[in-house]
Amino acid sequence: MPTPKKRGRPAINGRAMSAAERKRRSRALQVGRATRDHNQRLPKALSVEIDASLHQKLKRYCEAHGKTQIEALEQLIQTLPD
Repeated sequence: MPTPKKRGRPAINGRAMSAAERKRRSRALQVGRATRDHNQRLPKALSVEIDASLHQKLKRYCEAHGKTQIEALEQLIQTLPD
């Protein structure tokens, strides 16, 4: 009788990676891909705190224009002078 295939994510180096290790590996792979293809976006995490009323204003803008919050923020940042 054949042995059943193991379930779950395949192990690397003989043991499972933690969530932090998987994310670290994912970020490193993204940077590697982006440096090979300069047309691809290079993601960078950004964490900010804003006033609740500004957040509601951003959400309303995004809903009205069919954009995600990141798309709206990127559009705004693109308009800033260098």
